[in-house]
Amino acid sequence: MGNSTGAFHVSPAKAASKHTHPSKPNWITLHAVATELSIAEVERLWLRFRQLGSDENGELTESVLKGSPIWQDAFSRNVLMKFMDTKTKKITFENFMRGLKWCETATLEEKLKGVFYLMNNGNQVSKDRFKQVVEKVYTDPKDKENIPRIIDVMFSIMDPKGKGSITEDQFVKGCLQVPRNLVEEVLTFELLRSSMREKLHQNLPEFSSEGELSPVAGSSGIPSDAVLKDVAQKIHRRDWERVANKLNIMGDDVDEIRNQYDEPKVQVKISCQQSQKRKKYILNQNNNKPLLMIN
Repeated sequence: MGNSTGAFHVSPAKAASKHTHPSKPNWITLHAVATELSIAEVERLWLRFRQLGSDENGELTESVLKGSPIWQDAFSRNVLMKFMDTKTKKITFENFMRGLKWCETATLEEKLKGVFYLMNNGNQVSKDRFKQVVEKVYTDPKDKENIPRIIDVMFSIMDPKGKGSITEDQFVKGCLQVPRNLVEEVLTFELLRSSMREKLHQNLPEFSSEGELSPVAGSSGIPSDAVLKDVAQKIHRRDWERVANKLNIMGDDVDEIRNQYDEPKVQVKISCQQSQKRKKYILNQNNNKPLLMIN
């Protein structure tokens, strides 16, 4: 996260707050446009931001945060400090949203680098410091008894020479030796819980399965590149692996796409294009008569 903070720090001259105010009805919508988040996501984050103690101008001051329980936790404090303007000692609502959006949309490798940076400001991490972070991940009392064993196993992988501390590169490579789905599960962050998002999408016309679908290019019903790009824009932050599965893209193909392309939007588009090519092949093999095999 250390090298990524520039991605969610917006200068006052370009900030959405320059054109609106929390007292105005367009406060939510302008921030949704500025951050490319949905209205529902912005409303939820605005509620949380106010709970943290934001002032009448929609800003969180360091003095207010210092009185919050969340500030007493070193790891949480480090996260909030990355959202803070070092000159004003304030966190704007827009920077807060952009930071949390990064937590949701960053690649696994980016998140691991961010976690490492937060553990000790980018410096080498000792075994004791690593233990403190793992204890925050495993909060279930039943899991806590396994923490010493987990630490020993992980450090034997990341610190094979037994130096007692690890670098960012060692940390990232070590974590990537753990089954990927387990690491992703730990680092998954959602602005809206999946259940809330699914319910929301069911109630939105553009996500409804009822009604007439818009025609797509081509007599065979195969979507154009423009349509695929639009789909990629809509779902790249969602569970696109589920979409790939619906398009009959195999797990090995998904892994290969992930390895070749870092940007989620590109990953989604490539998946859609692969499905498109597969469907064209099937149509050609069947004399251009569509088969009902694509969900």
